[in-house]
Amino acid sequence: MIDKGDGMRALGKLSSRTIGVIGLSIVTGILLLWLQMEEIEPEPQHPVMGIVSTLAEDQRKDAQMAELIQTAEQDGFDVLPMPVERTQASQIEAIRALIVYQVDVIVFVPLVEDGWENVMHEADTAGIPLLAIDKSMEDSIWGQAKHYVGYDYCTLAEQATDALIQHGPSNKGVIELYGTLNSYDAREIARGCREGLELQGKEILYSLCGDGMRSRGYEIMESLQDHLDEIGYVICHNDAMALGALDYLEESGRIPGKDVFLCAFGGGEDTYDAFKDGRIQVLVQLDDRMLAEKASQAAYKMIAAPRASFDWIVSGKVLTKGNGA
Repeated sequence: MIDKGDGMRALGKLSSRTIGVIGLSIVTGILLLWLQMEEIEPEPQHPVMGIVSTLAEDQRKDAQMAELIQTAEQDGFDVLPMPVERTQASQIEAIRALIVYQVDVIVFVPLVEDGWENVMHEADTAGIPLLAIDKSMEDSIWGQAKHYVGYDYCTLAEQATDALIQHGPSNKGVIELYGTLNSYDAREIARGCREGLELQGKEILYSLCGDGMRSRGYEIMESLQDHLDEIGYVICHNDAMALGALDYLEESGRIPGKDVFLCAFGGGEDTYDAFKDGRIQVLVQLDDRMLAEKASQAAYKMIAAPRASFDWIVSGKVLTKGNGA
């Protein structure tokens, strides 16, 4: 007959031995898992660049944004593009969304110079630096640090105007297809054009706002149809308006390079083709590849030192029939 006490003691010994084995197995498993985790290197975290892009009738602007995204990704950024309608309110809404997302840096082309104070303060409070490219903002808005990469539009415009006047008759007037009202590039191009024309003893005959749109370039020229005989020169603040102006002039029987002489700022594919064909006489070619490279460098600089100011100027070329075609 089996003694119950002996049975309980045997069961106790068995349970202790089993528990010990189980415990050893758990410890061994944890050690093996820890060793495996040590062997797996964590993936490096890339900084995130938010890019606010705006819809436009300008082929060059689309290419500019594509160049920036490609360059930033090649330089190690994770890019978060935010395409929006072409209004300041849409740009501000996109910037605020990127602030909430907590990106590391925000890059945008400010449509106008003023009205950014609140969103700039919000970005500064969140510790997210903002980089303006191509167009700048009013100096008073920047606060403690200015972060801008763009072009010297005024100097380029003065050079381009001088080159344009060399092409045509002295008894014809100059019209200007002005860019977006209250925008940095339009103001600087207009200033440079007037300084260049003053040296030539000329003035702007008509200056009309085309808001950077091809359709408006066409409409402006159409609205001046009764004055076309007075016009010898057309200065267009961007590619799209220049192409729109060409559309109307050619439809109305005017021959670019003979009856009227055009200058455009930009250098997109279609505009460059028109320049090579002799339909545009002066082209201010803006280097968007260099702009993208400088913007990417600036973004890293801002992440490392958000309070460091910089104002980097990217080169542009004034192409004429003699030096660019």
